[in-house]
Amino acid sequence: QLEISDETIVSAAEGAQRFFLNAAPARALPADVVRAAELVVVNRYELDSLPETPSLLALTLGEEGAVLIEAGAEVARAPAPRVDAVDGTAAGDAFTACLVVSLLEGRDREEALRRACAAGAIAASRPGAQPSLPTAVEVDAMLSA
Repeated sequence: QLEISDETIVSAAEGAQRFFLNAAPARALPADVVRAAELVVVNRYELDSLPETPSLLALTLGEEGAVLIEAGAEVARAPAPRVDAVDGTAAGDAFTACLVVSLLEGRDREEALRRACAAGAIAASRPGAQPSLPTAVEVDAMLSA
């Protein structure tokens, strides 16, 4: 996430076996960092701040859900579950964490994206940052409802 220094981000990109980037909040970023990322997560505004298009991009669309784009082509799309949004503070963090974990678990991209949208929706339906983050059980319950 871009709430830390460029030096820390560059170091993580260079030293990690697998590197995932949530390009929030939007700001200038070295192109090498984007190239190093296995996945880059952005919203519409953050997309415009990227120095180049990443090979795998998750574009969050708020209440419209999210799209996964690989090499410029849409490979998955998921709707956002309907919730009464009260605080969007941690919605992007919940989305990103759930998407990355789901992909690392070997889930297919559509399922991973659906789970991420559910996690973001749950977080947006609760006040606060850390207290709003859902568990995997809560994500599963929302998806099975």
